[in-house]
Amino acid sequence: MALEFHRTLPKGYTLPTYPDGTTAPGTSLLCQRMYIGGVRIDHQGGPWADCQPVTGTHDPQASAGLGLWGLHDKGLSGSRLMVSNPEANVAYGIVSLSDGTQAKATTVTVPGTTYRAWAAPIPNGRTITSVDQYDAHDQRLSHDTGWR
Repeated sequence: MALEFHRTLPKGYTLPTYPDGTTAPGTSLLCQRMYIGGVRIDHQGGPWADCQPVTGTHDPQASAGLGLWGLHDKGLSGSRLMVSNPEANVAYGIVSLSDGTQAKATTVTVPGTTYRAWAAPIPNGRTITSVDQYDAHDQRLSHDTGWR
């Protein structure tokens, strides 16, 4: 996975419209380019499918998300990625799997912004037992068991 930040809205990108007819706010664009086996997840949705509008370099709307992504069945089967857009104090995440293995992923930040993420691979046929996030002092900040 790679984070891609556009300081201004790129040519060809149009801000989404809400059901009430208003336009989503945003002056910049933040994209999470996720790949499995060299294939970009959501490639069928076009070049901006994995992007969200943000306002400048420090939009708080872009943090605190956790999701499971894949190429099949909305990330429920096959090889997948667990992706987090954590709060500022999260240094890394650990995904524990049903076979006893763990995948550790370090948080990376887009330079000059507060946009950050970590991504851990989930192999085909494996079930997630927990997702934990830690600070730089190895203190657990969150424990989530609601993923498969």
